[in-house]
Amino acid sequence: MQALIAYLEAGIVSGSIYSLIAIGMNLLLVVSDVIQFAYGEIVVISMYVCWLILKASGNYVYAFLGALATSLVLTLALEPLLRNLRDKRLVVETMVLTIAVGMILTEIMSHFLNAGLPIAFPPSLVGGGSEVTFGLIRITAADGYVVLATLVLLAGLYYFLFKTKQGKALRAISYNIQVARLLGLPLQRATTVSFVIAGLMSGTTALLFVITIGAASPELGAHVTFKGMAVMLLGGMGSLKGAVVGGYALGTIECLVRGYFIGDWVDAIAMGFVMIIIVLRPSGIIGGAR
Repeated sequence: MQALIAYLEAGIVSGSIYSLIAIGMNLLLVVSDVIQFAYGEIVVISMYVCWLILKASGNYVYAFLGALATSLVLTLALEPLLRNLRDKRLVVETMVLTIAVGMILTEIMSHFLNAGLPIAFPPSLVGGGSEVTFGLIRITAADGYVVLATLVLLAGLYYFLFKTKQGKALRAISYNIQVARLLGLPLQRATTVSFVIAGLMSGTTALLFVITIGAASPELGAHVTFKGMAVMLLGGMGSLKGAVVGGYALGTIECLVRGYFIGDWVDAIAMGFVMIIIVLRPSGIIGGAR
């Protein structure tokens, strides 16, 4: 029983991070019609910047702010690059451009940052500095930070989308962009806001990875994007509720498989489950936004 609780606790932590990744990607999809295939690479290069600043200054605050700023600037820099393609509804070209950006960021990390070698953060930072153990159940401070950060961001996003004029405009655009255009809603401003939120989400994800896994490599970016896409498909493309449900579902499944199956079957079984959901319910568990 203790083992099951431990696996479920780990699943909640992993699911929290997966949910944040999918929310950021889904938000760009529903508001800007952009599938951000460079999302994971932006997360990882933000971790590299955090590591470089920490190595140079030894100051955690500077390092964390640097990571957030990096993710925000890189995400916003994509908006003008994608604007013309998005306005012309060139979906394939938009995806190719984001894939190309992700590949460029991966090459930069592979050749110019830490000689292409993986990075590792100080042990004092990883895990949050303290932990509580109950038999087989081990809860670190970082686990609490992850869940708390996710709840705060979800609550903040809910308040913004449902209680503010700008958030309501975003929702209206996501439901029907043509009607929103006819009503004179500020499409460009809404698009920029969606990129800002996605940038902050990716930066927060980078910091949560720093305190939980404590390491990164150039190849991690593609893995993060892949997991984000899996969660989007599982919960429902363009559905923010689906991102939360899909994130916690995938995180729980992975941790249960890791605990009860011998060998490295985590991705195979988890992705097999995603495939079954897609076949039986193509719109995802919750259903797409449109």
